[in-house]
Amino acid sequence: QIRGNFDDAMALVKEASLELNLYLLNSVNPFRLEGQKTIIIEMLHQLDWKVPNWIVVPGGNLGNSSAFGKALNELRTIGFIDELPRIAVIQAEGANPLYLSYLNEFEKYIPVEDPDTIATAIKIGNPVNYKKAVRTIRWTNGVVEQVSEDEIMNSKAIIDGAGIGAEPASCSTIAGLKKLMEKGIIKEDEKVCCILTGNLLKDPDATINYHMNKLENFDIKYPNKPIVCDADIDSVKDVLSKIL
Repeated sequence: QIRGNFDDAMALVKEASLELNLYLLNSVNPFRLEGQKTIIIEMLHQLDWKVPNWIVVPGGNLGNSSAFGKALNELRTIGFIDELPRIAVIQAEGANPLYLSYLNEFEKYIPVEDPDTIATAIKIGNPVNYKKAVRTIRWTNGVVEQVSEDEIMNSKAIIDGAGIGAEPASCSTIAGLKKLMEKGIIKEDEKVCCILTGNLLKDPDATINYHMNKLENFDIKYPNKPIVCDADIDSVKDVLSKIL
């Protein structure tokens, strides 16, 4: 670990890869983006190559956003699909450089100096793939939205409760979908694919603290606090009789 945030680490990794002859695995490496393109290929294959109206994806370092646009453009070029879906990139309010730049139609890049969000995977203020993500938004007539901490964690509770389970950053997609539908940007009759990029075992403290009501200044809507009982069968039966 270093004393600093993701952007500090990113700058250090770039320097170290040159000075120490280390291989840089971050998505600033274009070969990694080529691998991330397979998310779109597999998704469309599962949909029998029928293109959804929207693809919604979390936005942090913007590697997925960049890779998705490249994959879709290439698939259309070689004839696997005839049209492009619109891409919606969702950022946390406390780490929203792409969103801020989107508001001025990308005329000016606005990095966030001290990003802050419970969604650690998108807690990035100066994404290395910014320009490529902008290209994706323009290619697909896409949009960028921001969501609050409450919206992220309450959406996570819904996803987890459905038996899927995802880390906070992933669940920004569901929060973003809800917000875009409320604004009338995404319509009720449109087909939408929300990409969940990390599983439940990432950021477990966020999950535990949410359900234990230990997140300060959060509007927790769906707590599921553990039920404690004695270690005997009668106590277990009593608990189950009340919830089943």
